[in-house]
Amino acid sequence: MRVSNVGLSTSFNFRIQGHEMKLIEVEGAHTIMESYNSLDVHVGQSVTVLVTFNGPIADYAIIASTRFTGPSLLTTTATLRYAGSNTKSPIPLPQGPPTNDVQWSMEQARTIRYCILFILQNLSPLK
Repeated sequence: MRVSNVGLSTSFNFRIQGHEMKLIEVEGAHTIMESYNSLDVHVGQSVTVLVTFNGPIADYAIIASTRFTGPSLLTTTATLRYAGSNTKSPIPLPQGPPTNDVQWSMEQARTIRYCILFILQNLSPLK
């Protein structure tokens, strides 16, 4: 699943109820795969995550909410529905980090490590 923040003027937090996201790429660069329950995506940034759909058959909420926008939090949701589900996603929706918590976002960004070995193995020699 690729998540991009192009054309927006604010960062947002992305999460899928009851599922972890394994971050595999940021801006086209491979990362050492870490798992996240929610992920901040900043202006102009794109990330690729791997989500394993191994929960009980049910509906799950997909949530994106704005970050660093003061008290005016904007949230949008979608539904991830497993085949055969007749169960609505649980309420209340899982909360993201506090809207203005810059420190939380910075700490998360510091956990992202690029896979230098992959990069070195795929560099073409200069001519």
